[in-house]
Amino acid sequence: MKRRDFVTRIIVAGSALSMGVSCGRKIEGDQQETPTPLSDPTEPQRTITEPAREIPVIAETDVLVIGGGPAGVAAAIAASRAGAETYLVERYNHLGGLWTGGLVLPLLSTHAVDKQKRRKQVIHGLGGEMAQRLFDMGMAIHEVNPIIDPEAGKYVLDEMIVESGVKMLYHSWGVNAIMEGNTIKGVFIESKSGRQAVMAKVVIDCTGDGDVFHWAGESYETMNYHIGLVHRLGNIDRIDKNRPGYKEMPLGQPTPIPSVNWVNMHGLNDQDGIDMQNLSELQLQYRKEIWESVEEIKKVPGHENVFLLDTASQMGVRMSRIVEGEYKLTLEDSMTFKQFDDVIGISGAWTSMLYKGNKVLAYERPLWQIPYRSLLPKKTENLLVAGRCFCFEQALVEDTRIIGTCLITGHGAGAAAAIAANDRVTVREIDRQKLRKTLEEQNVWFG
Repeated sequence: MKRRDFVTRIIVAGSALSMGVSCGRKIEGDQQETPTPLSDPTEPQRTITEPAREIPVIAETDVLVIGGGPAGVAAAIAASRAGAETYLVERYNHLGGLWTGGLVLPLLSTHAVDKQKRRKQVIHGLGGEMAQRLFDMGMAIHEVNPIIDPEAGKYVLDEMIVESGVKMLYHSWGVNAIMEGNTIKGVFIESKSGRQAVMAKVVIDCTGDGDVFHWAGESYETMNYHIGLVHRLGNIDRIDKNRPGYKEMPLGQPTPIPSVNWVNMHGLNDQDGIDMQNLSELQLQYRKEIWESVEEIKKVPGHENVFLLDTASQMGVRMSRIVEGEYKLTLEDSMTFKQFDDVIGISGAWTSMLYKGNKVLAYERPLWQIPYRSLLPKKTENLLVAGRCFCFEQALVEDTRIIGTCLITGHGAGAAAAIAANDRVTVREIDRQKLRKTLEEQNVWFG
């Protein structure tokens, strides 16, 4: 069903409102303390009832993607290229999520070891296409796990969205699921235009935090993890190593711009990434720490011209909700070349991992398949989940949360959603061989 020329309206009942990457830098000493809560969590929470109101339906589409990070962009482009009318909703003013707005610039993990112990590129498809465009512009460096320029990344993703025909809604938050029984029918969004609704045959949750499946009443687990804030430094090429008193300082890693480095932050451990008060406190604490650390760097001889270029517009939340899907991908699967008949793509390895008590180095780790079933929530019909909140065991978190894996899961979800919409079947009922053929046509590599 294509977008209608008129605005339909639906009635909404009143509801209760309630008031890793390498080159990481840990916060040491007393800064490891948990931020002070803004309110007392032991006090009863006050509520207020929102009156019922009519909400305009601004579109009825085939596929609706909520969240424009790597997973969401890949999902939207894949769905649109497969012939489905597609809307993409993004809360910020740019695409790419933590890859661009979060300044988490490496496209991890592009490479891994095959059964013949050859280390090779495993991420192709849309992820490979994005990287190649950035290389062609001179805005990516390193063949393995390329580091990109964030502004170039935003530009390229915009171009690919426009070229594929995706209908883009920036500055819009998804705020609730529209349910009919256990089937999702669309999503409410909020923006400067007020509350509106987008109806869809298939919805893909690419929020990173599983917001949509949470609203839909899906089962999931939560995982607290370290949250950081990335920043960039300028004038790196003007550091004078010949100045008396010069010593090396922590300046992060190079980017495609010779004068600019990006600096990762490990941040505080065991943090709740879906607690607004916690995120607010961390934001204040981290920006202060970054500013003061750069001021200290500038005091060191030879570093006088270094300056803080920017801090990320997005907090570095690495993990939060993980959906309970039809299949939970395991660390064992990733270490043993586990084969799946519904594979949607392959991801790589960027860091060493402990496996059965032994340390397996990054350059020795095998490539690993991701099954379509891990994108399917158990309860909700016509909902797919892509990005860092698809179904996996927590031991696999370092691989599942990274940019490359998000691109793979998003690509698979988008292609599947288009098939479901075009064939008028549920996402559970799609022809898995047809999904594989569609992904192969879009240059996904299966090994």
